[in-house]
Amino acid sequence: MHEVSLMKNLLGVVAGAAGREGGGPVRTIHLRIGELSGVNEDALRFAFDVLSRGTIAEGGTLECEIIPLAARCRECGAEFHPRDLVFLCPSCGGADIEVITGREMEVDYICIDDGTERVAGQ
Repeated sequence: MHEVSLMKNLLGVVAGAAGREGGGPVRTIHLRIGELSGVNEDALRFAFDVLSRGTIAEGGTLECEIIPLAARCRECGAEFHPRDLVFLCPSCGGADIEVITGREMEVDYICIDDGTERVAGQ
């Protein structure tokens, strides 16, 4: 279950970022996870629930945005979404394919409670 080590590293990154921004509790961590990244969302959420205890992210939420697999044919330039891991261009049948999205695992943003209440737009 490599999600545990991923989450340990992620919480370290989040703690560092929160510290640079004033150190308030982390309310939300928003991740972008590619569908081909090999990350199991349920296992990652479980790891977050367990490993965030006693950290700056305890009580916060983990939001996961799943990024679909997208590819581009290098022969004809067509962009498509491979299904069933079939990496053949549906336009020309070419096999010289470049993966555009779907492999990422990144922190998109972190919401930190800075102790103030603000109304959006003020």
